[in-house]
Amino acid sequence: MKWSLIQLQKYRGKKMPLEQEIDVTTYLKEHNHDVRDASLVRVTGDITVRQDSVVIRLVLDGTFTLPCARTFEDVIYPYHIESVETYVNKEENVLDEMHHMMDGDKIDALPVVEELLLLEIPIQVYSDNVENALSEGKDWNVVTEEELEQQAIQEEPKVDPRLAGLADFFDKKED
Repeated sequence: MKWSLIQLQKYRGKKMPLEQEIDVTTYLKEHNHDVRDASLVRVTGDITVRQDSVVIRLVLDGTFTLPCARTFEDVIYPYHIESVETYVNKEENVLDEMHHMMDGDKIDALPVVEELLLLEIPIQVYSDNVENALSEGKDWNVVTEEELEQQAIQEEPKVDPRLAGLADFFDKKED
């Protein structure tokens, strides 16, 4: 995903289509230990060459294999990322995180793609396979909100017998 400015100059005034597949599995595994595997990243979009900048519109599609937060089984997590990145040749033109410096007369979009992918990895994912999920253990079990509401209705508040006399304290009228 490297281009030289000379290579891109023939597309000045029109968009250069971008479509390729890249493998960043090793990079993702090194930088996020939750990533068990990743598919090839399908990169599409276009490159527009301007007077003092190059604008790359990126669309990234693929999947991560991540551990389920409950069962640690593999979960396939699909992603679709859209981003517009601008490469400039002067440092004073770098305005925000969407602007990047060119490396001399070359543009390398791979570090930006890797960063976008790392940011897309969720903190937790859950498997759709509920059968393997833990539903109870020693001194605990999982209940739904409806079951919790039913338990609250069935259990009336119990007054401590030692404090039963205080319940009528404010109801007594002073004479």
